[in-house]
Amino acid sequence: MNPFALVGEVRLKPGKEEPCRRRHPWVYRGALAATLPEKKGPVAVFTANGELLGVALPGASTGSLALRMVAFGEEPWNASVLRRRLVRAWKLREVVREHSEAFRFLHAEGDGVPGLVADVYGRFLVFELYEPAWESYLPLLVEEAARVSGAKTVLCRRSYEIGVEVLKGAAPAEPVPVREYGWLLVADLLGGQKTGLFLDQRENRLLLSRRARAARVCNLFAYTGGFAVAARVGGARHVVNVESSKKALALAQRTYEANGLSWNEGEFVQGDAFLVARQLALRGEKFDWVVVDPPAFVKAAEKQARGLSGYRHINLQALKLVREGGMLLSCSCSARVTVEQLEGALLAAALDAGREVRVLERRGAGPDHPVSLFCPEARHLKVLWCAVF
Repeated sequence: MNPFALVGEVRLKPGKEEPCRRRHPWVYRGALAATLPEKKGPVAVFTANGELLGVALPGASTGSLALRMVAFGEEPWNASVLRRRLVRAWKLREVVREHSEAFRFLHAEGDGVPGLVADVYGRFLVFELYEPAWESYLPLLVEEAARVSGAKTVLCRRSYEIGVEVLKGAAPAEPVPVREYGWLLVADLLGGQKTGLFLDQRENRLLLSRRARAARVCNLFAYTGGFAVAARVGGARHVVNVESSKKALALAQRTYEANGLSWNEGEFVQGDAFLVARQLALRGEKFDWVVVDPPAFVKAAEKQARGLSGYRHINLQALKLVREGGMLLSCSCSARVTVEQLEGALLAAALDAGREVRVLERRGAGPDHPVSLFCPEARHLKVLWCAVF
């Protein structure tokens, strides 16, 4: 079966065609004039007047997102096009490959493959599918991605299923060490979050490493200790890692060992970051750097108010921990939260804490996480590097 063969067509309601004309890749159910074809596969998308807008893949059966555009206007959608997009994506990663063995190879909308990502961990390649529509393309994707990357093992995760499938080679028997700048990270490709590591924070780990000499660092939501290892390699004298997952903290300790780093008592704290941060503040602890890198607090529109309150609350606790003239790295990976909203939450926290906060730089993910100018909503990571007085 040819996965590029059209299974039908769909028309949009009058007045709903403008996003497609502006090359925005998302088509919502409310824009459709009729239901999608029962047979799953690519469909031609037309305006109400019959003008071809392009080709799209169907979204999951639930949710408001109905289609993801993979070609616009008269652009073809075939194997050659998909291969070219993979080759182009690989070439764009050249600047990252110079200093890191772990990076994002394919970044969904940013590389013209909406609903699909792929990450490289040395000789391992991990796909993550956010839409079942990509399933039929996996043979071509595995073949081409392995060819251009040289990966010996290809794994696949799916956001809509539990587990990891081996598509090529053999699954790693244990977590995989990978070089990033001047340190090693250890990635659990089979049981870790995302595809194994949060690769989008690479450049922000570098920022901390370059400015952490002799610093005391508090790393909230530490996961496997990426920020901590970068700080310690950069000369930090002490890091407190706070993480709720015992498994993640064990991997953080293993990451320390991979870098030849010893740790002191109290450097790894298992617990809720909100509660631990409050306890540290009550004890009068102060840090030169505090990193706040929580999971996404806003995953749906109806949870935005509660999520923004969460960002305000955790930043309030963090501000109490920063010494006079110290630094705060405040992060949000919620796509539904803009950088302006994150700044608003931080402003409210600063007023509550009675601290003066200056934003030194708005930051985000590295160049291996490109954002299409036509789909700025796909920018997930927002980071505020701040000085606190």
